[in-house]
Amino acid sequence: MARRRSYDFMYRVGAPWETSEPRPELAQLLAGGEISGPGRALDLGCGDGTQTVFLARHGFETTGVDFSPAALAKARSAARAAGVEVDLVRADFTAPQVDGVAGPYDLIVDYGSLDDVAPAKRAAVAAHVAEWTRPGGLVLMWCFYNDIPWWKWTRMRYPGRLRPGEERELYEETFTIRRLAAPVAGSGSACFLLRRRP
Repeated sequence: MARRRSYDFMYRVGAPWETSEPRPELAQLLAGGEISGPGRALDLGCGDGTQTVFLARHGFETTGVDFSPAALAKARSAARAAGVEVDLVRADFTAPQVDGVAGPYDLIVDYGSLDDVAPAKRAAVAAHVAEWTRPGGLVLMWCFYNDIPWWKWTRMRYPGRLRPGEERELYEETFTIRRLAAPVAGSGSACFLLRRRP
């Protein structure tokens, strides 16, 4: 509850990660045709709805899920302003059952959600993602990533982050995994494109 309230507060005053522009990796993959609509898409931890709306404008039937009412209120406003219909669900996607979210999805987008979950709960999230992704479907995952030298970490205050190789531990059984070129290795963040095996 306290954690949700802290996110509500940040969304009310302006969370530092909010932007009116789609994330560059998602935009580039759509522009290049590696991701294409129409299809069903899920924005995991949708926040203010920027990616949710962007996907809807590109022909996806889009669901955004977040546990913050303040974030979802912003997402609703963004969808109205853009003139698109999206499904917004208030839920905790670390729970055993996530009401209102039902696959299969052709695309799942995760910008900083898995790395923000306590390590002990990440396997549960990964299991949901595998269950919700159709065979051949894609997952685009951006995360803080602990692959920079320790002396740089001492001068930085990143939130939770994935260990190098943790993405394979969580997803390799059901997905092929490709690390994208950007953000560059050693930057403290990473982006992966996962494809669900048949």
